[in-house]
Amino acid sequence: MPPQSPDWNERYAARNIPWDTCAPSTELQAILAERKIAPCDTLELGCGTGTNAIWLARQAFRVTAVDVAPLAIDEAKAKSARTGAQVEWHVADLSSGDHPALHRAYDFVFDRGVYHCMRRDALDAFRATLVRVTKPGTIWLSLAGNANDPAASEPGPPRVTATEMCQELESLFELVQLREFRFDPVELGGNAFRPWAWSALWRRRG
Repeated sequence: MPPQSPDWNERYAARNIPWDTCAPSTELQAILAERKIAPCDTLELGCGTGTNAIWLARQAFRVTAVDVAPLAIDEAKAKSARTGAQVEWHVADLSSGDHPALHRAYDFVFDRGVYHCMRRDALDAFRATLVRVTKPGTIWLSLAGNANDPAASEPGPPRVTATEMCQELESLFELVQLREFRFDPVELGGNAFRPWAWSALWRRRG
């Protein structure tokens, strides 16, 4: 039996959101600079409280951001109102893909931790969403937990191997670059926690 999907809205209500660093992803910033990805029509999947989407919007990207948790989107809207960043926010369930924002293709797609969660019990639904929101040439950056992490038996993000990623995604996407890095630090048990991760840059096949 697959693991039960978490109640993400409940996690936000309890502030049990250790992945929320309150700062834009340093790996996202690095990839955009290294690959010279210019501002374009962008979708963030699983945007949480909106930190990365707001940062992208402030770099002139045209950003649509979705999350399944209404409380996360409420907080993201409040943050963007304070900063003046223009982001199109939507509550949307990637498992069903029934929101209009998930029925058009974007030039750049970003997720930090969505693929590594959904692959456990909703991989087919996630792949179907990817098909709808990308077109030939679309770039997708996915940051995922790394099964090579020597602390993989400890609490942390779901972890995936490089082989599993390729088996699950290469029929749709060409792997442009795969590298290991550490997620930005969060506090866990009173200590700074930086689990190993994959930075996977994909291009939608024609």
